Amino acid sequence: MKIKDTVFSFEDALRFLEEDVKPQLGDGEPLAVFDTLKKEESLPKQVTSARGTAMYIKVAYKGRRGGKYREVALHAVMTLVLKLVQSLKSVRLLNIQADGGLQVVFDTPMKKDVEDVITLSAQVRSINHVVLKKLGLNQDEQEITVGMDYGTISSYNAEEELEEKFYAGDCMETAQRLTGLKQDCVVISETIFINLSDDMQKNLFARYGTEGDLKYHYSPLINIRMNKWVVENQ
Repeated sequence: MKIKDTVFSFEDALRFLEEDVKPQLGDGEPLAVFDTLKKEESLPKQVTSARGTAMYIKVAYKGRRGGKYREVALHAVMTLVLKLVQSLKSVRLLNIQADGGLQVVFDTPMKKDVEDVITLSAQVRSINHVVLKKLGLNQDEQEITVGMDYGTISSYNAEEELEEKFYAGDCMETAQRLTGLKQDCVVISETIFINLSDDMQKNLFARYGTEGDLKYHYSPLINIRMNKWVVENQ
C-alpha cells in the first residue's frame, strides 16, 4: 500500500538539508507547553478536553563515530521532523526532549485525521534515511521509532499565564512506552489500530504483540518516494 505525501514534500526535505540544521521552532507554531501533571484530578477546574492522537518520536544514534557526527545527524533529523510535523494543520503541541525525543499532540476527531498522522509517521522515519545518506552515514547508524496512542487530551490556560497548557496523561505515556517495545518501527496502540481503515489494518499493521496489558501493532513504515531516492543514490 502506498503512503501518500503530505504538504511537506520530499523536495522540501532535500532543500532544507542544504541549509543550517538546528532543532529550533519558527514563528508559526502553537504557543503551548506540555504539562507534567501525573493525575487528571490535579488539573484546574476550567479545562477543555477532546479526543486526540499523542505521538512520541524517538531518535537514537547508534554509530561508532564520535559526538560531532551524532550531533549533526540528530540536529538534521530533528529539524526536518519539526518542519514535517508542522505541515499538518492538526498539530496542537510540540515539545522537544533533551534526549532526542519529541512529544506531539494532534487534534484528530475523524478516522481520516488519524490516518493522516500515520502517513506523516512514514515520512518521519524516511527522513532519517535521507539525512544519513546526505551525511555519508550508514542507514543502521541512526534509527527513528514512532509510538502513537489515541485518547483524551486536556488543555487549559492558567489564570496569569498566556501559554496554553496540555495534559495528555496516559495517552502520551503510552506513546512513549510503545517506542521501547519495537525499535525502528511505527508502533501503535490497539486504540489507534481500530480507528484505521481495513486496508491499513491488513496491509500495514498486521503484526502485533502484547506487553502486560498493552496490545500493540507495528510496522517498519517508510515513504516510497524518499526510499527510492536513497536506493538510487547508494
